[in-house]
Amino acid sequence: MQVHALVFSANTGLTSNALSQSKLPEDSTLLGVILSSDKTNITNMTGRCLTHPLLISLANIKMAVRNKASSHAFLLTALLPITEFLHLAKCMQGVLEARLIHHCLDIILKPLKQAAHIGRMMSDPVGNLRYCFTPLASYIMDTPKAAMLTCV
Repeated sequence: MQVHALVFSANTGLTSNALSQSKLPEDSTLLGVILSSDKTNITNMTGRCLTHPLLISLANIKMAVRNKASSHAFLLTALLPITEFLHLAKCMQGVLEARLIHHCLDIILKPLKQAAHIGRMMSDPVGNLRYCFTPLASYIMDTPKAAMLTCV
């Protein structure tokens, strides 16, 4: 088993993807994106108000820095809804929930998909403009949500 702490250090990671650094236009930058979500209680005393916060980070931030809460490496992108459907069939409730989450993610991630496909001008920390591509490098989630997102 091979374990890679950094995405770009692996021979199988983004380097073997269809969008590798060698296939990008000259002077462009590849910024791998990491998404994360997990069910969270957003109210402490007023009841059961749950949501799935969708967080975003960059893959080129070292894992030791990215995983520290104090570094603020993950930014809140959206709050995905958790709904209770009234349909009598339990399996239909699961299908409706999956369709809703897929549709929400499609809307929220549309700019990210466009930037991964055609690129987008972004400024670096110094203020220089760079032509960047943002493919999804990883999506961190629990097993039930992974099964729902992969349509299993």
